Amino acid sequence: MSDSNSSDPLIEWNRLIKENSEHSFVSAMYKSMSETTNVVDKFSLWLLAGSGATGALLITQIKSILPYLSQNGFKVCLVIIVISAVAGFIAKYYSLRCEIQNKMQLKLEELVKPILEEHEKDEDSIQEHADQRGVQLQTKIDIAIIIKEFSRPFPAWVKWFIARQIQKSSGDRQAGYHITIRAYMSQLIWTFIQGGLFLLFMLTAAWFASAV
Repeated sequence: MSDSNSSDPLIEWNRLIKENSEHSFVSAMYKSMSETTNVVDKFSLWLLAGSGATGALLITQIKSILPYLSQNGFKVCLVIIVISAVAGFIAKYYSLRCEIQNKMQLKLEELVKPILEEHEKDEDSIQEHADQRGVQLQTKIDIAIIIKEFSRPFPAWVKWFIARQIQKSSGDRQAGYHITIRAYMSQLIWTFIQGGLFLLFMLTAAWFASAV
C-alpha cells in the first residue's frame, strides 16, 4: 500500500498529523525568534536616549561647541543625530507592532485551543450518531462566518481591511507569525540604521574637531 491511496483514512490521518507537526515546529521557530524583540528594543532605547541627550547638549551648549566643531560641523552632526533619533522612533514603532502581534497570537492560541478541543469531542459524537442514522451533516467550523461575526462592530474601513488581510493570507497557516516576523525584521533594520548613524555622528564630530 502506498501514500498515493488518498482514500485510505489511515493515510489521510498520517498526512494531517505530519502536516500539523511540521507547522507547529515552524510556529515554534517563529515564536523563539520574535520573542527577542525586547532585547533589540532595549538597545534601540539606549541609543535613542543617547541621541536625545547628545542632541540636547549640542543645542544648549552651542556657543561652547561651535569653536571646536565649526558651524558646518555643528550642522552636519546635528542633522545626523536627529536622523538617528528618527530611525530609533521607527524601530520602536516596529517593536510595538511585533510585541502586540506576539501577545495577540499567544492569547488567541490560548483561548481557541480549548474551544477547538471541545468542538472536536462534540463533532465526533455528533458524527457517530449521524452515521448511525444515515444523516449527512456539515460539522466543520466555517471561518467565513467567524470573520463576519467578528467584523460586525467595526466601521466599514476596518471591515474592508480585515477582509483584505484574510483574502491575502487565505490558506496560509503561518500568516499571523509572518506579520510578527516582518515587523521584527523591520525593527532590526531600523535599529541597525540607528546605531550606524550614531557611530557616524561620533566619527563626524571627531573629524570636524580634528579639522579645526
